[in-house]
Amino acid sequence: MTRVDKELAYLREHKGAVIERWHAKIRKAYPGYYEGASVLLETERYFEYLISLHIPKEQHEILSKAPEWAKRLVEHNIPLHHILRSHHYWRNAMNEVLAQNRELDPVSTLLLLNELESRMQLYEETVCHIFLELTNARMTEQERAITQLHDDRLNLIGKMAASMAHEIRNPLTSIKGFLKLIRESMTHEDDSKIYRYLNVVENEFENIHMQITGLLSFSKKRVIEEPFVHVTPRQLLDSVVSLLNPRFLNENVNLTVELLEGELLTIQKVAVQQVISNVINNGLDALSRIKHDKEMGIRGYMRNDAYVIEFSNNGPAIAPEIQLTLFEPFVTDKVEGTGLGLAICKTIMQKNNGGISFISADDRTTFTLTFQINEQSEA
Repeated sequence: MTRVDKELAYLREHKGAVIERWHAKIRKAYPGYYEGASVLLETERYFEYLISLHIPKEQHEILSKAPEWAKRLVEHNIPLHHILRSHHYWRNAMNEVLAQNRELDPVSTLLLLNELESRMQLYEETVCHIFLELTNARMTEQERAITQLHDDRLNLIGKMAASMAHEIRNPLTSIKGFLKLIRESMTHEDDSKIYRYLNVVENEFENIHMQITGLLSFSKKRVIEEPFVHVTPRQLLDSVVSLLNPRFLNENVNLTVELLEGELLTIQKVAVQQVISNVINNGLDALSRIKHDKEMGIRGYMRNDAYVIEFSNNGPAIAPEIQLTLFEPFVTDKVEGTGLGLAICKTIMQKNNGGISFISADDRTTFTLTFQINEQSEA
């Protein structure tokens, strides 16, 4: 007999007690996961592998079944830590059974446990390696499916945007033409109220035009590609602020504007104005949730080779759970929001050799538009 034969024979004789102890521990830790005859069958096979010391662990047939077992774990969404905990419970169960016999030699018992530990580790490493490979493959496939779904949704939006532009721009063009005719046919003696009404209608017309331009950034087949033009920051901002001025007044928001003059931006003016309109409106929406003094500041300045425009407000912070994905489509914390506004803004800014970013804290949120002066070119 070898030095551990007696201990090994005792362990084999008490196979049922070992398995029962392991099963009790694993069921207590993870109720509902390890029930049924198939689990017990696999458990008996594993026990035979452990005590078959006459078969080198690397050559045991159970290793060929490790992929099947790992696949089953993945299919049943069993976490990796279950495998590690199971190893621990096997060690405890065998220790407890061997400790019941005080006639066993402690040194031989320790030698046996070391050999059993070595076999457990090999099987655990094999299963964990395959488990991780299968899990990574599944995650890659899921990411591919999510990406495809995401792309399909964007393509659908693009088709809807192109269709909408075709259906809406034609009547808008007619409306704009008739507004021009009305204005040209009026005399100075006509009611000044009519002039004011015409100004309101024309301003709203421009707002609708900007909204359509923004949505078209998702369309691969743009109806009209807007040209790049040279504008100053003041020219870019003034028309947007004037359109939104009634909202600033109605909602008691104090607006301050500080712009560094003298720079020229080469951009798609209407598209970028849509970005500015979206950012300002989002800020006003945030300010509507506070009762104290409402403030919004717009600041423009040069930073290295870029012109930067900051839009800050003292409203509440953006929800932390959406900050990392705020510029992705369909991400929003508004009840009736589509989650497309900032995604459109990001697309427009990228097309205009710029960028959009933000920082948000409890007392202030700032969105930053960056325009690369040296990289801008006419298209």
